[in-house]
Amino acid sequence: QSISSIEHLSNEIFYEIFNYFDGSELVKTFSNLNFRFEQFLHSLSLLIKTHFYLFYYEEMMNTDNELEMFSTKLWSNLKILSIHCSQNIIFLDAHRWEKLILHCYPQLEKFYFTFYDRINNNNQYEIYSRQINQFSSLFWIERKCQFFIKIDNINIKYMIYPYKKTWYDDFQDKNIVYSTATTLMLTNSLTFSYDAILFEKINRILTITQIYH
Repeated sequence: QSISSIEHLSNEIFYEIFNYFDGSELVKTFSNLNFRFEQFLHSLSLLIKTHFYLFYYEEMMNTDNELEMFSTKLWSNLKILSIHCSQNIIFLDAHRWEKLILHCYPQLEKFYFTFYDRINNNNQYEIYSRQINQFSSLFWIERKCQFFIKIDNINIKYMIYPYKKTWYDDFQDKNIVYSTATTLMLTNSLTFSYDAILFEKINRILTITQIYH
């Protein structure tokens, strides 16, 4: 009865409603209802602006399943994908994203990725046991992606963005291009009390990637 009632709404109203959902919410709410809603999810205008948020919830320990579900639902014509995630170090596995993009999104043109690295209740970071510099592989270079790291107060953010020309491009080694030139950014004024925290975070970062700028 509820599905039949909302089907009387025009397409324009549905598009307005969809503006209040992120990508994963759209898939969860409207997929597998009927043919009309499947067509909405196929809409290029929706797919181009899709953002997917994988924030940590205590009741959702295995977010791998959510990501897999989302990827298989959003078909191969996705153009832009933005992913924000935290708390689970597995999301820093660049090979995982390479496989996802190659198999699920062959037409992807832009990939935005942010991982929030935070200490746990024991004041420790989750152990990173994978190979360093994963986001500096040929895969990311060919797609003109850059790897950025930002230390913002107590948080560390690892980010992948499409390449943009920077002030140091005219000075850096021409053999260092795109994602191989990992950049570290600081957004806090350095004080004596902050020094120890800063060096701790830099040591953490160096277990994951080298820093060039």
